[in-house]
Amino acid sequence: MGPFRLELISRHNIRDPGLGLNEPSGLTLNADGTGLYTVSDDTKAIYCMDLEGRVSTSESLFLSVSDLEGLALSRDGQQLFAVQEDSNTVISIDLASRRELQHRPLAEMANYATVAMHFPAKPDNKGLEGITVNSANQNVFVVKEARPGLLIELDADCGTILSSRLLSESNGFSHPRVGPGKLDFSGLSYDSQRDTLWIVSDKGQCLFHYDWNRDRVLQRLDLMLDPEGKSKRVRKAEGIAVDSERGRVYVVSDRDAELYVFQLHG
Repeated sequence: MGPFRLELISRHNIRDPGLGLNEPSGLTLNADGTGLYTVSDDTKAIYCMDLEGRVSTSESLFLSVSDLEGLALSRDGQQLFAVQEDSNTVISIDLASRRELQHRPLAEMANYATVAMHFPAKPDNKGLEGITVNSANQNVFVVKEARPGLLIELDADCGTILSSRLLSESNGFSHPRVGPGKLDFSGLSYDSQRDTLWIVSDKGQCLFHYDWNRDRVLQRLDLMLDPEGKSKRVRKAEGIAVDSERGRVYVVSDRDAELYVFQLHG
């Protein structure tokens, strides 16, 4: 897998205070790759938008809870999964009926004892931030933001913890400008073409291309913007969706409420 390069091809302001879309965090593509879903962690909604960030209110969904961070689509395209950070809960939603099917806290899943030591009794706001679905086997990955960064593999029903990995310097998660204790992980997306994961870091302002099977980072790519602008890199990147067939990477900034569209070369 050769080195990749990211080229910013467009950026769109998606902030919409009227709809409560102020701090976009999670991001996932819809079933045919023609649209995106996002959440704003201060609002009880999942927003559906086109690839240029225009929200369709009729396609958007309203939930019973807020503080949603990550978002993923099931392999069959019929369910959305969301993570709630403060309770470390995975929520599944049926898209056709718009019903919430289940709320499953990590602590209630089988094998929780294997990861319990990484989750303090009093939540420290470093809980689950991202979620994605391995479309090859339907298993679900969730990522813990920091202290420590942790990737957890769940079964398709989100009832059992299958395995977990610490994200540390030993498997390649490092950044020259961010100390090892400070690096965080704010979102992830499964790459069906390569059977790999793309993991975004807010503090690192970068993507890590990670091979779960070999447990190593293949490449770190900085999320560079136009050097003429105020910010050279995406600030507070929280959500990522990768369309590996079309070679597109979509990223949302929590701080700037912008959607960035990158072409993935290589």
